[in-house]
Amino acid sequence: MRPGKRMPILTVEPDGNAQIDLWCKTVSARLEISETAMKIETAPLPDGLPGMLSAGQCTPERIKADEELLADFAQITGWRRHGEGIVLEGPKTLRFRASDH
Repeated sequence: MRPGKRMPILTVEPDGNAQIDLWCKTVSARLEISETAMKIETAPLPDGLPGMLSAGQCTPERIKADEELLADFAQITGWRRHGEGIVLEGPKTLRFRASDH
């Protein structure tokens, strides 16, 4: 979604706790991962917006995209490696790559 500096990021800890940075908001999550299966339980979207966002960054379209992406995460059932990243599989395929920052 352009323009914008913020991109969705999934950060997973070895114990299965995770943080999902969406287009505007951030939610905590819990992942259960096996060789090819994955289940993601997310916290609800917080009501407020993060204070560090620039004015106008969270448009109604981005807020709606947060809701849709969070629903997509809740429907993930599997995962696989693809090159330098991973693909999360469910009704909608989500692709993530390792951060190069």
